[in-house]
Amino acid sequence: MSTEFVPAADVRPVTFAVRASDHRERGRRRGAELRTGIASTLAAYRRYFAHLNIAEATVRTAASTSLERLQAWWPSGAEEAEAVAAGAGIDVAELMEIIARTEILTQAKAAPTECSTVSHTSPGSSVGAQNWDWAADFSSLWHFNDVGSVPGQHRHVGIAEFGMLGKIGLNEAGVGVLLNILKHTGDEAGGVPIHMILARVLAEAGTLTEALEIIRSAATLSSSVITVITAEAAVQVEIAGERKRERRAEAAPDQAGGAESGFLLHTNHFLHPDLLDGALELRPDSTSQARYRHLAEAVVRFEAERAQVRAGVATPDDVSAPDATPSGADEGRAAITVGDLTKLLTTGPEDAPVCCIPAPDAAYGNRSATLVSVRIDPARRQIDLAPGSPAEGLRGNRRFQL
Repeated sequence: MSTEFVPAADVRPVTFAVRASDHRERGRRRGAELRTGIASTLAAYRRYFAHLNIAEATVRTAASTSLERLQAWWPSGAEEAEAVAAGAGIDVAELMEIIARTEILTQAKAAPTECSTVSHTSPGSSVGAQNWDWAADFSSLWHFNDVGSVPGQHRHVGIAEFGMLGKIGLNEAGVGVLLNILKHTGDEAGGVPIHMILARVLAEAGTLTEALEIIRSAATLSSSVITVITAEAAVQVEIAGERKRERRAEAAPDQAGGAESGFLLHTNHFLHPDLLDGALELRPDSTSQARYRHLAEAVVRFEAERAQVRAGVATPDDVSAPDATPSGADEGRAAITVGDLTKLLTTGPEDAPVCCIPAPDAAYGNRSATLVSVRIDPARRQIDLAPGSPAEGLRGNRRFQL
């Protein structure tokens, strides 16, 4: 097998911006305009499934079952997926091999890659960020996704793998989503695809409450954690098969200058106590625990430095990111910004690999990379998307304003 892949930071993805009168027309345009990318992504996943020893018959059955669950749960989403397939000249069951790839991957002995996510809750100015890690071989198989509104749905912007309706992103109502994959003993293929849950939240949710209701309503069978981020708050929804549990930030800090709170971190292991029984690491060499510890320690250092600023021991420049300005603040306390979160998500060669860059000689199937750096500021209706990890300089960053 070829060992070549495009370095993530060198990718300059296409922007798919679609405006249509209804969801079916929107889907047809997606399929037609992104036909080549969809074909390449389907071929790449079929190769990947085979590498992970998932039989073709298993893939087809899982994809078809997920389609049936989707049709029952979100009929208009299923109709749009069918329109995408028609526009791309493939069967919708084939398209579902991309859309339901997370569910199909439950049939592999070890999940392929991992991600790191940080959010901060501060009423009126909550922010979130993620390093999206995936197989380096998919570094060019995603695009900027600018989806226009149709009746009953919101415009939303983010990233999507070719063929998916949505993935990580932010909508015009100020509701954003981030995603980390998890693994549990009860995982099965065939549930409502996690990527269609993300797409529905972006399309339909106008509030944090509506987003959480959509997630709870989905008949899931595999494991992930969705971070919902609005200006109001960030909430993590851990999903273990059919079960779902929420994690929220601790109470706001007191006014006496005590330790700050509001941060939520997630990597790729379960954190909610109700879901720990049966929880698994994604793979034997998982770095999830190490990355979580690194982020937790980085938050402690960050908060200590901010306390020094408040005490007059240090200057704000010592702790503030250069590319961000506050979107709001508590009295006497500067707001946490997406730039601050980016600094927390930036690691070097000696650190746990929150920034994931594969070795040049890494073999196919064992070369993960941070494909995209995502930063969401819901209060500003602003999302930043950059190929590669923040350690690589965010050279291709695109800022979208909704």
